[in-house]
Amino acid sequence: MTDSLDPLKPLANSNTDLAKESIVLLNKYQKLQDRYTALLKLNQLSIDCADLNALFEQVHQSIAAVMSANNFYIVLYDQTLSTLELVYHVDEKDELELRVYPLHHFEGSMTNFVIESGKALLATPEVVAQLEQDKKIKSVGAESIDWLGVPLIHDGFVIGLMAVQSYSAETRYQESELDLLEFTAQHIVTALIRLQDRGRLKAAVDARTRELMQQIRDREKAELLQESLYRISELTNDPDLDIDIFYSMVHNIVGQLINAENFYIAKYNAVDEELFFAYFLDQKLNTNDEHYQPRKLSNRFTELVLRSGETVLLDQQAMLALHQQGKTIKPGANVVSWLGVPLIHSGEMLGAMVLQSYQQSINFSEQDAELLRFVSRHVASAMNRRTIANDERKAHELLEYQVKLRTAALEDEIKQRKIAEEKLQHAASHDILTGLPNRAVFINLLNHAIACNKRRPEFKFAVLFLDLDRFKVVNDSFGHHAGDSLLKEISTALIDVVRDKDTVARLGGDEFVILVEDIESNEGTYEIAQRITALMSLPFTIENQSVFIGTSIGVLFNNERYKSADTMLRDADIAMYHAKDKGKGRFEVFDSSMHKKVQNAMLLENDIREGIDNKEFIPYFQPIVEMSGGKIIGFEALARWQSDKRGFVFPNDFIPLAEETNLVIAIDLQILEKSCQQLKLWQQRLGLDHLYVSCNLYCNHFFSLSLPQDIQTIIDKTGVQSHQVRVELTERALLENSDIVLDNMRALKKMGVKILLDDFGTGYSSLSYLHRFPMDVLKIDRSFINNVHESGNHQAIIKTIIDLAANLNMSTVGEGIENEADAELLRNMGCVYGQGYYYYKPLPGDEIETFLLNKS
Repeated sequence: MTDSLDPLKPLANSNTDLAKESIVLLNKYQKLQDRYTALLKLNQLSIDCADLNALFEQVHQSIAAVMSANNFYIVLYDQTLSTLELVYHVDEKDELELRVYPLHHFEGSMTNFVIESGKALLATPEVVAQLEQDKKIKSVGAESIDWLGVPLIHDGFVIGLMAVQSYSAETRYQESELDLLEFTAQHIVTALIRLQDRGRLKAAVDARTRELMQQIRDREKAELLQESLYRISELTNDPDLDIDIFYSMVHNIVGQLINAENFYIAKYNAVDEELFFAYFLDQKLNTNDEHYQPRKLSNRFTELVLRSGETVLLDQQAMLALHQQGKTIKPGANVVSWLGVPLIHSGEMLGAMVLQSYQQSINFSEQDAELLRFVSRHVASAMNRRTIANDERKAHELLEYQVKLRTAALEDEIKQRKIAEEKLQHAASHDILTGLPNRAVFINLLNHAIACNKRRPEFKFAVLFLDLDRFKVVNDSFGHHAGDSLLKEISTALIDVVRDKDTVARLGGDEFVILVEDIESNEGTYEIAQRITALMSLPFTIENQSVFIGTSIGVLFNNERYKSADTMLRDADIAMYHAKDKGKGRFEVFDSSMHKKVQNAMLLENDIREGIDNKEFIPYFQPIVEMSGGKIIGFEALARWQSDKRGFVFPNDFIPLAEETNLVIAIDLQILEKSCQQLKLWQQRLGLDHLYVSCNLYCNHFFSLSLPQDIQTIIDKTGVQSHQVRVELTERALLENSDIVLDNMRALKKMGVKILLDDFGTGYSSLSYLHRFPMDVLKIDRSFINNVHESGNHQAIIKTIIDLAANLNMSTVGEGIENEADAELLRNMGCVYGQGYYYYKPLPGDEIETFLLNKS
């Protein structure tokens, strides 16, 4: 019997189909049951979970239980900062670090597409191809078969994204998975917002608790501080208290307020430049240690306090940095923190009071420094009172002794008077500082040499005119005392390098002249000049530091046309300036063409003076922009000269001479007035009241007490507002006459004029300038910005300047920006304003007005 004739065959087939349908229904039911269980778990997670990281991991597990999710990640989006934070990531092919990324890092990705659109995306290969063709996305990361991503939305704003992806053709996503992922996203947002709110609340409660505890501690400390300072004041006013006991009691009181286990008071003898340790207590060192023995001033840390006259607070790293810069000795390995304050009374430096810490847990603070400064005033007062008492006693004893010696003194007076006359005669003919012959003596010797040459033509001589190349840097960096020491050393060195019959003299400042007599050939003089330049190229040691000076020398040989020493000195001086112009550290022999160059400089000076009288100097304006959007917010006014005689003269051709002759003062004020006039016209014609002008002022402006009134007169005359006027100065202005400069800056600030520090980072940059002088803006020098995207060192410097300015509530302007790469890098670093040829070049006022009119 065949199957086709079996009467039970249809019934068997029917049962088989029914069984298959039942299995399918059971599978569908099981999937629905699994999804229900997963969604129920997610809902419970959003309520119960107390940790975000645990939430993300359990969300992944729940999703993986109902769909393929071997590749799953979650990112959080910060719209304000334009960043994406990858908070969870599991992937078979890609490895990404869990951290914050700039948004542009994901540019062109499907992640970025979903965040910008705010809509879920099921990206099959066909959908991806269409999006890439429409240039809405580009290939980013490992290529997947299917990608499914949904936005995390709170209050209508996208705050992140959750995505799964498949690298296998066997695993494809459907709309049902999209619905499941969107539903899951709602629960993640609920839990995320709840946990973030809880975190913020906990942080606020913790902060308030710490604040209340700190208030209690501060009140207790203030009461102890008041009592301690009162006790020190009482001790200071006790004239009968022994000074050593006074020091010990002060130490005891200070130790109740600060950790003062290592404490000393050093007295300073200004006459002998010596330190004497009047009181000290040290955990590591004993009384016989070399550190606490009397010593001459050196390069230890106490000397930092004495030389600066200010409080010095250093940690271990700062102490090592000072040593590496060659400013101090190497600090002891045990010293963790160091605090020293000067002891000053009536402007006189009496010594220093110092605390040291050898424990990592003890670091002195500015509050400790302020307390120690207060105590130092009382200690200095007590020291001064006892010094006066000792001086009075010694004066009384000296008076008695002088009475006994008066008779002998009268006999010696005649002898001393003769010695004094000899000294006066020597002083009249020699330089007081170096002991070299002075100008008057040298002129007489040179005139005598000229007369000898007229009588004996075979008598040949030459004049060497020397000017030190970097002497001003030494004076500005180390002070005039160091400069005087250097001049003495150079004087001795010059005497050693010339012949015995030659004469070295000092004309004044850093100028020296040498008379080389009875020369046989010019080569002998050249040899002397070469020896001097070689000598001056070597380092000199001043105050335990090596300094490099160098010298420029003008050489002049005798000639029958010279009738006087003054004429020869003039031409030797001209030759010296030519040596400086050709690079310094060399010598040049005078010829007639040099005189012609000097005459040309005199003619240019006369033309500059006429140009000032005729108001020929005009401003060119270079826009300053807000880098984030390119909006023009102001202009830097640059001096240009349209001369009636010479035509257009470039700044490099007249500014150096104008600065040398101080004519730049009048030019600056002329440019400032014309710039303000132009700004007022733009306001009237275009209604652009938000613009400002910024003008460069030569440093000598700030040395004049009339500067604030000069600028106020211009503001009143032109009708602009004070806040629309800014002035720029370089760091050189902060080095000299600092009290006058500070007064002028304060007066300008009071008027409302803003102050910019130009070319910051190239001069004598110091944090003390930024704290002491009231600047509003730091202009980052173009030398750091030019192609900064190619220089890691310059990037670090610029970032430091920007962060420093931000911490001091100052703005920054990047100068000399010439390409998009530099502009983009500066923007990312936080530089708000910029100027340069990448944005705009300097233009005259009428062209700027046309440009502004077209732009508006």
